[in-house]
Amino acid sequence: MGSITFINSMKAWENAMHNGDSSDLEELLSDDFTWENIAMDGISSKDETIQFALGIKKDVPSFQIGDYKSLYEGDDLLVGTHSVHQDGRDETIVLCLANKSKDGSKITMWRHLRAELPK
Repeated sequence: MGSITFINSMKAWENAMHNGDSSDLEELLSDDFTWENIAMDGISSKDETIQFALGIKKDVPSFQIGDYKSLYEGDDLLVGTHSVHQDGRDETIVLCLANKSKDGSKITMWRHLRAELPK
């Protein structure tokens, strides 16, 4: 997969969520990966995360992520934002923090916080 960037990692999430293809996301995430929703104290494993990504369009057909912005890319951490659109909800922004493995080849933890954009 090469050097992991925030934008590349978001494209892997997008491909799973929008197109039902989790191959890039499966390669990106470490076997011991955890996904944490900061606001809800929720933690998911790699398998649970991939199942969520593949199932979101069935649960919320209008769900779309986009507008990816990288804020920081270091040897051990990626930080960025993306938008989320879904019918019946105001547009939201998500702040993401992704920890990278020691060799930088995998994402070991993904944390996010989602909030409505100010009007």
